Amino acid sequence: MPRPKPMSPIPPLFVAVVSVVRAGLLIGITTLFIFVALLIARGVEPTFSLENLTLLVGIALLIALVYLPVRALGTRLLDVLAPTQHPITAGIDSTSQENMRLVADLQRLNTEMRRLDSVKTDFVTIASHELRTPLAQIRGYTDILEAVLESDKLDQGQVVGMVGSLRKASERMEELISAMLDVSVIDVDAMDLRFAQTTLSIVVRTAIEPLQDAMRQRKIYLRADGLKDLPSIHADTQRLVQAFRNVIVNAIKFTPDGGRIEIVGRLHRAQNEEEVDHLLITIQDTGVGINPDNLELIFKKFYRGHDPSLHSTGAYKFMGAGPGLGLTIAKGVIEGHGGRIWAESLGHDPVKFPGSMFTILLPITPPADARRVMPFQTQPKMPPVRA
Repeated sequence: MPRPKPMSPIPPLFVAVVSVVRAGLLIGITTLFIFVALLIARGVEPTFSLENLTLLVGIALLIALVYLPVRALGTRLLDVLAPTQHPITAGIDSTSQENMRLVADLQRLNTEMRRLDSVKTDFVTIASHELRTPLAQIRGYTDILEAVLESDKLDQGQVVGMVGSLRKASERMEELISAMLDVSVIDVDAMDLRFAQTTLSIVVRTAIEPLQDAMRQRKIYLRADGLKDLPSIHADTQRLVQAFRNVIVNAIKFTPDGGRIEIVGRLHRAQNEEEVDHLLITIQDTGVGINPDNLELIFKKFYRGHDPSLHSTGAYKFMGAGPGLGLTIAKGVIEGHGGRIWAESLGHDPVKFPGSMFTILLPITPPADARRVMPFQTQPKMPPVRA
């Protein structure tokens, strides 16, 4: 009797597609459930409107950004536990050293899961506040416009002012959603970079330009040194501007009024033939500083180094904050260029202001495995950078 043919293995592409579809269905169903529950709780009938559409998109992004990291962490936990699940018949003896390593890994993952749960709660609080504020402004100004139109007392100056406020509120929502999308792209290592010749002097100047009014109002002095003497670099100008602006905005937020920010650049020569020359840029401030335990955690998405109840919606206010995505995006962009970014500080002290220093190391020529769309000579016109 002929033996039955063994079943062919399931193609990896099919498994990946099924996993993506399953995650999408779960996120979609959960989003709809929460969306309808919110509308019912508010006593609002489900209708197609800008406010409801924005709320639906915001809920979907929140669920995706919470579900995907938790799922990835669960997969890592299973990978750690897998070696302990061998059958006895396999004859594999676990040494005490291996057991100690597994226990240490489990403790580390348990600590990380608890921290992730805390970060998730903080993010939901902050992001909902960030979304609710511009939504309330849009709703309020549209109600005022409607009332003015009905009273037939429309004033051109009032209309211009309200339209400007509506535009600012919508731009704030666009910035938040763009940051969430950028983080999701970095999470799956899918950020495509468009490389062209540029200089860090141009990058930093472009990054600082929209921040000058805020620094002038808060009397923060910014000094740049050594950037014009640096050689040109092959990089994605648009993304590097975004990364540097995020780091500089972070320095502005945690530096008190009247403080200083210094940006210094220098060339770091290769030590041997296998290495390439790098550009070393430091961004140092006289702010509140960073707790040594948080020097790596601040680059994790949604992580906050201080109490989220002190959250402020001011884009550049002292101790103001957004959803906690700026440094995550900066790290993803810089590492996408084959570079590194790290932070140094003597500690966190809102009285003595020990300050902090961020160091960025970028290769002049990106590595061969850097993600790129296509080689070209000129940088195409792209949408505005969102800090």
